[in-house]
Amino acid sequence: MSRAVGRIVVDVLLTVALSLLLLTLWRAMVTGSLAGGVAQAAQRLFLFMDIGLLVWAVLLAVASARRRPAGAGLTLVFAAVGALVNLLAVVVVGFVQQGAWAIEFILFAIEAGIAFLLAASIIVLLVHRLILKPSPERRAAI
Repeated sequence: MSRAVGRIVVDVLLTVALSLLLLTLWRAMVTGSLAGGVAQAAQRLFLFMDIGLLVWAVLLAVASARRRPAGAGLTLVFAAVGALVNLLAVVVVGFVQQGAWAIEFILFAIEAGIAFLLAASIIVLLVHRLILKPSPERRAAI
């Protein structure tokens, strides 16, 4: 069980870090300012992808609690589910508030979701295939 929890923690922390890096590089290119890129990246990820990150972590924890930790494929499916749930939440909240910023908020959520999914794809494959790869005995049992 501790190995599964460790894998979840590594997946989530490294994915968040790479998402921030990708968003920072993107926003720095768009704004022309590295400091502005860092601030906007943090805003996009933690304000407009927060629900998706939480859903992803909860789905990983539920899968692990059922004594069947998620592999790389299921982890990426959970990431996609988290990004979609997040986008739906931003759409609903944006249009319920009926503000002029609804479309901007949706674009922020899409931007953060794309960075998150790219980062998750890279990190999950690295973690599951290279860093925490199963031992030869465990592979034979699977």
